[in-house]
Amino acid sequence: MDKTAYLIDLSGSPRTDFGKTDFLTQQEEQKVFSAIWSLESQVNNGGFKQYFESWDGETANFAPTALRAIGANACANIVSRALKIASVDPMPHARDTRLKLIAALDKKALQALDSLNSEFFAYPDDLAELLFAYVGARPEVFGPVPNG
Repeated sequence: MDKTAYLIDLSGSPRTDFGKTDFLTQQEEQKVFSAIWSLESQVNNGGFKQYFESWDGETANFAPTALRAIGANACANIVSRALKIASVDPMPHARDTRLKLIAALDKKALQALDSLNSEFFAYPDDLAELLFAYVGARPEVFGPVPNG
């Protein structure tokens, strides 16, 4: 079974709240899925800067918790460090506030985020495998994973 393809299909299905329900109102298991899915897609597209600036950036404060929930501790550490570079306070939930915050980062901070992008891209944790296992262990939330 192609686990990444399964997760892609799951993300667009009614079995997840990803992109369908306000992140802050989602149940814990759904938040884990949404935060990891948002993080991975945005960082892979344009790095932490893009992630924090995007609509998906609302998941940023929860992302380290979500990563630890699936056992991705190395990635959780990277994201925690990126959050600390971007802001001494928790990342604002409101996108317009995040945009202003990220726009005010100096060159040194942006270079530090770029360095963390490289660490993330090295995939110290197999996020697809770990997220698939997390989803598979919760059929009452995400439905049963097909055999094969």
